[in-house]
Amino acid sequence: MYKAICFFVLLFTMGNYCQAQIVTVSGLLKDSITHFPISNGSILNEKTRVVFHTDGNGLFTLRLSPGDLVLAAAPGYQSDTLRYSFLSTDTLTLYLSPTGDILPNVTVSARYNKYQSDSIDRRSTFDLMRGKDLSTISNRRHEGFGIVLNLDRFTKRKYQDQRKKEKLFEETERLAYVNYRFPAAMVAFYTSLKGDTLRQFLYENTPSYQWLRQHSTNEEVIYYISDRLKMYHQQEAAKLH
Repeated sequence: MYKAICFFVLLFTMGNYCQAQIVTVSGLLKDSITHFPISNGSILNEKTRVVFHTDGNGLFTLRLSPGDLVLAAAPGYQSDTLRYSFLSTDTLTLYLSPTGDILPNVTVSARYNKYQSDSIDRRSTFDLMRGKDLSTISNRRHEGFGIVLNLDRFTKRKYQDQRKKEKLFEETERLAYVNYRFPAAMVAFYTSLKGDTLRQFLYENTPSYQWLRQHSTNEEVIYYISDRLKMYHQQEAAKLH
């Protein structure tokens, strides 16, 4: 009887101990090349099947106990796993490697085909959302004039809004082209800069859309990065003196 009581007490104590081992862990999901945070990533505790999606800063929280397997995934990245241990730091930092379509060593033609495909999809979506083109030609016949321009339509708000939307779409397409020709992953690969340092370098040195259109080869972009990196190191050296 005594042994049975001791056994149940031991089970109860171990159960409470295991319960106490479950903790809420904060974490950060990052790109393995740029060290930029990855938003909209999925973090899964395999045992509990609870999924948390990272926010705009790549942050997440998850309840874990020692030995739990954490799975991380995000669009455009290779998934990865981590076995949680109390030896881990209070904040978990998980790194995901980009898939081949955004790595710098992929052929230019492959990346261009993806950019073209995405651009066509964006144009199709935009055209679908705005509807058919609005005609500016009036079919009304005026005595002695025949078909004339209906200038009144130019002043209508819906036409003004459409022109604004078209301008915004073109600006978005230009930005997409710059990101395709000058991706952060490629800049990080050739400069070895990461995180906030890389972000600042991109902010100060990203070429314009016009420059990239005039310099259409990948080699020219690499030479551009090399020149800008030399200037960056010179400026950093000057700050130390």
